[in-house]
Amino acid sequence: MKANHDIRQEDWESLAKELFDEPASQVSPVPVDEAEQRQLRLLVKKIDLHFRLKKYDTAGAFSLVKSHMQEDKPKAISRSMILRTLKIAAVVILALIIGSAAYYVGQRQLGHQHMAGVMVDDAGLSQIELSDGTLVTLNRDTKINYPDQFANDIREVSIEGEAFFEVTPNPNKPFIIHAGEALTVKVLGTSFSVNAYPENDRVEVIVASGKVEVSKLANPHKITLDPGDKGTFINSSKQLTKSLNDDPNFLAWKTRTFIFNETALAEVIKQLNRVYRVQIELPDHKLDELLLNAHFEKETLDFILEVISTTHGLKVQKQAGHYLISKKDA
Repeated sequence: MKANHDIRQEDWESLAKELFDEPASQVSPVPVDEAEQRQLRLLVKKIDLHFRLKKYDTAGAFSLVKSHMQEDKPKAISRSMILRTLKIAAVVILALIIGSAAYYVGQRQLGHQHMAGVMVDDAGLSQIELSDGTLVTLNRDTKINYPDQFANDIREVSIEGEAFFEVTPNPNKPFIIHAGEALTVKVLGTSFSVNAYPENDRVEVIVASGKVEVSKLANPHKITLDPGDKGTFINSSKQLTKSLNDDPNFLAWKTRTFIFNETALAEVIKQLNRVYRVQIELPDHKLDELLLNAHFEKETLDFILEVISTTHGLKVQKQAGHYLISKKDA
């Protein structure tokens, strides 16, 4: 918005001189003629218009000043009273000018802030749609940074945590994900998961469909992943490897679907703790190797634990916010 230039520099200089140059002790009460009153009203209207164009409501402030001027209005008003009133108005004007400047500076800074962040807490998952139509499902405690609008030649985001991407195909505009501090995932259009929690020593990329390219920063070494492949980057050793994904439950955090085929109970508990963010314990390690064959689809944790306990003749106790699985008393 352009500045309002209706108030001339001479007006401001005259006002400043009248406010600050004349000592109060040297002025004496004089009657105010109609010309002076018109000039004062005109100046107030200009100031009011100036700030109203900036969407600032100064009507209240000037009404208050005006009410003080007109209260028990005598036929003659002293110049000192006029100066006092104008000084009050000047303070109000100065405060509004400062507020106006701060407002527009803030708006300019926000206009240059292109990255938007989304944080998902323990309340549950969240799905966002990026400007190109790409869908991203975020696991708990996940942070993703992405632009409001992608650049003309590339689509870039960064992630800490775990997310599943369903990327809108665009061969002319690659989709780049910066995972952790040292890994880059490049895709043209596909669906895959990225696990890059900062507290872990590894970053994992598992492809569900399409093809992705995974590379280390500042290193020409790259691997290409097809559906069913997993890329693993070890932070401590800086090693990037490719393997087949042997975990049918890698998306259970998103789908709440579990497939257990002759799966050891210790592994089952590990998966349940990871997905439901709970603490389930097996104090008796003899129970670790018990096997489970089951398929759960969007079932509650209590239901799954009931199936486990019934299958193997165990009991489940909930104590102080965590679960304890043990043998039933003889």
